[in-house]
Amino acid sequence: MKITKYTAIAAVAALTCFGAFAQDFDDFGDFGDIGGGTSSAASNAVSISGEAKLEARGYLDTDSSRDGINRENGIKDINTKANPAAKLNFKYSGATVEAEVNLKFDRSSLGKYKEDILDEVLVRGIFMDSALTVEAGKMRTIWGKGDRLHVIDNFNADDYSDFIVPLYKDRRIAVPMLKTSYALPRNNMVLEAIWTPGMEADRFATDGRWTPAKVRTLKKTAESIFAAKYMAVSNAAEQMAILAEANRLSSNPSALYPDTNSLKYNQTGLRLTGTVGNFDLGASYYYGHYKQVSVNSEEIIRAKLGGTAVLPEFDFDRKQTFGLEAATIFWKLNLRGELCYNLTADTDGTNPWVHNNSIQWLGGFDIDLPISNINVNIQETGTYILNSSKVKNGDAMVGRYGIMGLNLKEHDVDYDGKDRYTTNHLVINITDSWKNGKIEPEVTALWSIERGDLAVMPKVNYKPNQDITFTLSGLIMYAKDENSEFAEWSGKGNGSLNNSYIGCGVKCKF
Repeated sequence: MKITKYTAIAAVAALTCFGAFAQDFDDFGDFGDIGGGTSSAASNAVSISGEAKLEARGYLDTDSSRDGINRENGIKDINTKANPAAKLNFKYSGATVEAEVNLKFDRSSLGKYKEDILDEVLVRGIFMDSALTVEAGKMRTIWGKGDRLHVIDNFNADDYSDFIVPLYKDRRIAVPMLKTSYALPRNNMVLEAIWTPGMEADRFATDGRWTPAKVRTLKKTAESIFAAKYMAVSNAAEQMAILAEANRLSSNPSALYPDTNSLKYNQTGLRLTGTVGNFDLGASYYYGHYKQVSVNSEEIIRAKLGGTAVLPEFDFDRKQTFGLEAATIFWKLNLRGELCYNLTADTDGTNPWVHNNSIQWLGGFDIDLPISNINVNIQETGTYILNSSKVKNGDAMVGRYGIMGLNLKEHDVDYDGKDRYTTNHLVINITDSWKNGKIEPEVTALWSIERGDLAVMPKVNYKPNQDITFTLSGLIMYAKDENSEFAEWSGKGNGSLNNSYIGCGVKCKF
């Protein structure tokens, strides 16, 4: 993906502001002067921080290009991968103005998504005795009372190219955004308003072991259609053009999707939070789009009926989300919850190319146990698709095409292989701390209740001091069958690998 014009504008604006703020200093100098402390005003106002890390993994199931056997000693081979990364953060703090520029350097930002080098950039103005805050830039924002899980948080998309291993905030993709917050004079009430000029879609790996089955299927569909086009022409120049387009889309299937950096895909929302008694409450409204593409399969169906095969149409369904959130303390339990209703254009469920309306929820708690420093965090999150009978029966498509003998309902965007239209995930996180915080064991387990999937992620951090952390981690994956949510990453899908791994890493903060 190219660096978007909105990201470039945000970068120029932030750097311009940094230049303007520099005039407040007697002797701003370069970054070396700041670090060296030649100007006390500059060193107090501008801070520089960052981190460098290296993570290495050993996957227990080898990739498809190797047979997994060391023929000299009969030992199963292990596929390894090392990922170096670094961050560099600049922050200016003034009396009424703040600014931040955060840079990120890793395999993704230096490769396919170069716009991610500028990870976040924002300018923040503070007005009316700190009651009003205005922020603009390339940002992430999180709505909801959940703990690293949310159902009402819609503005930022997720990067699933490394599955769900990174923390929730680290998976979120920053977007150009304008945000205002106003603190009302009672009940700790805050009113937030957000607008983005476009949006980012969820990202998925397009090659390698974390590539979803849907992406591989899309590649194969595109390849077969382009092969048919190639055979249908005899002109060498046209054939070369078809091959070039096929290669471009094969390496980047998302190029088939609409360009979401346009006002058509702008997002806006309001959120009001406050405190009533012992309850932290909130209500929100979001107007935007789903972050995963919907497929209009009409042309594919026509091809199955004897028509000419062409690429399907893709779009990101518009939706409105009405959300509620709450958190409180009961006994020793920290309780939290979120509930929302997603309203789309397909209110009666008869349009197979648009998502049906749905309800989502999250509920959970955490508690500190009187054993060592153990904290147990349990959350359950789920989705219920409304008017699912329309999807199960495929009535809309059967009536439209007047044809029997084809499983038309499988082309509905809400279709599930076993006619399941609820999705529930139970997530358990257990942490502890030993030796005054130097050793921190942790384990996270995710269970997909209806589909029988299980992912367990154990981890141990060792911090000899505050600046460096050594980590030993792992991932264990299980899927019940080929229709399970994690089948393609648990060795149950057709030709898939089990992506369980053991890993180690080191991170240094400065």
